[in-house]
Amino acid sequence: MKFNLKIFFLGLVSFGLVFWVSVSLVAPKVEASLKKEAVNKSKEFKKICENLDFKFNGRDCSISGTIFDEIHREKIVTTIKSINGIRNVTDDLEVLQLTLPELRIEKSGEPSNLIWKIEGIISDGPNAENLQDVLAKTLSNNNQRSLSIELKKDSRTANTLPVEKINSLLSKTFEILPEVSAVEISENNFKLTAKTYSKERRDQVLEFARSHLGDSINGVIDAIEILEPTDAPKLSITFENDDDLIVSGLLADASLKNRIVELIKQTNQELNLKDEIKVEDNVRSAEWGSSVVRIVPALIAEVSDLKFNVSSDAVEFSGTVLGDDKKDSIQTLAKQSFDGKKSSFKLINELVVFVPPQKANLTMSLDQNGDLKLSGLLPEKKLYEQFLEMSNLIRDDNKINEEILVKDNVEKAPWVDGMSKLIKPFVTFVQWGALSIHGDEVALEAEVSDPESGDILQALVENNFPLSNFKRVIQITVAEPAGPTDEDIMALEEAVTDTVIYFLTESYSLGSKDKAKLDKLAELFLKVPGSSLALLGHTDPYGNADYNRKLSKKRCDSVKSYLVESGINSLLLEVVEKGEVEKVVEGRTYESGRRVEFELR
Repeated sequence: MKFNLKIFFLGLVSFGLVFWVSVSLVAPKVEASLKKEAVNKSKEFKKICENLDFKFNGRDCSISGTIFDEIHREKIVTTIKSINGIRNVTDDLEVLQLTLPELRIEKSGEPSNLIWKIEGIISDGPNAENLQDVLAKTLSNNNQRSLSIELKKDSRTANTLPVEKINSLLSKTFEILPEVSAVEISENNFKLTAKTYSKERRDQVLEFARSHLGDSINGVIDAIEILEPTDAPKLSITFENDDDLIVSGLLADASLKNRIVELIKQTNQELNLKDEIKVEDNVRSAEWGSSVVRIVPALIAEVSDLKFNVSSDAVEFSGTVLGDDKKDSIQTLAKQSFDGKKSSFKLINELVVFVPPQKANLTMSLDQNGDLKLSGLLPEKKLYEQFLEMSNLIRDDNKINEEILVKDNVEKAPWVDGMSKLIKPFVTFVQWGALSIHGDEVALEAEVSDPESGDILQALVENNFPLSNFKRVIQITVAEPAGPTDEDIMALEEAVTDTVIYFLTESYSLGSKDKAKLDKLAELFLKVPGSSLALLGHTDPYGNADYNRKLSKKRCDSVKSYLVESGINSLLLEVVEKGEVEKVVEGRTYESGRRVEFELR
């Protein structure tokens, strides 16, 4: 078969034409797909590249735009090459020389009116506005701080400041170290300027800055000056009243303050403690701290009305202690604690020894011979005279042995009146015994002749010294009755017969002579237990019978009341109202009818 060259070329042209048409139709779609993929991959490069663009010729890509450094170039090219379908990548990126950002924050003015000045140059854009808002919120505070912002915004400035960390960074910095006067932040460094007395807080804020910023900057610059403390430490402990204790002073060490406060609380938990101790960095270390810790518990426990002051050259304490031994022991402890702290350190002890007042007391005792003894201790002369006057009214036979002392520094004796009221009942009802009061303690030990007398005496003691105010110990015994002698019986019978009490017309009052007769009769009667007396009341014939009967009863009642006061039980006395029935005594005038006579039963 003969080869036809013309037909061959015609076929080749036709194939080329078809291939060109097919390629012309497919290539744009491929380029568009690859460019879309490249744009998606490049979103992460917005911060490190500007005006990034991709041009495709088939599967070949050309990258253009501006980058901030050579490191970014390799990252972009590598990323685009990794896209499936791209054959070749042409690097047309241009390195843009950007200005480095700078931020300076400086403080001025008084603490009550601080002025913050912010200046520097930052990249223009959303981050710039965000940074400005962060600074305003961090540095402004209820109009006590003024804010001046002089920031320059330039698109040709690198956007490399750690904006998202600045808020927490500044807040923590000013919290730890309020003395900071200036802060400088750049791409390379974070610089702090301040003057402080606290090395610890300096170290703390620098460590925080390093850990917080991490790789965001190259380093932290320390421009913080450590000052030497200037103020002397001091401490004061003072009682405001019995239960309020004020602790004040100036210390450098918070742990020392806490130790002192805790010791006080442990020593006396009842105290209302007011802690007014200030801890400041500009205070020198308290070289006497351990000495104070040693002596404070003893002062709180032993000293009332305490005033305790420690300064740089002296320790002074005053107050009241119970006894010389307490004063001496505190003095010794103070010397042991503070000696050797400084050659010029003074120890001033102004403690006062409190001598507690003695308890007032009184005792009245009656022996078996009937002798009354008064003894005791009273705070005032007038109380002594008052009590002695009452006792003299009761006893006129000079059988009182008085040994009552009056001294200073003796407690009050508000019970003297009550004790005075018991002198007569005590002498009347007690055969022997003692009644005493010491402070608020009352004791009665006595022997009486009969239970009734004991009951009366006990009731009187309880009424005058109620349990709400006094502690009572009462022991009363009843004596075994002694049988009367024949002489006692004969003397009583004779006295009953001979004793007659005469009255004036229409009267039932007793005179002194009448009382003397009745005293003698009562004395003899009490010696003969088991007896009883009938009181026979009479009147003269004047007046009607009913009036005279009532008058005779009044005369008997008057005599009976006096005999009861003399110690005779009222149950042993019988009143007989005779009236005018037996008007006169035989052989006597009518006046003899006005009488009370006695009958032994």
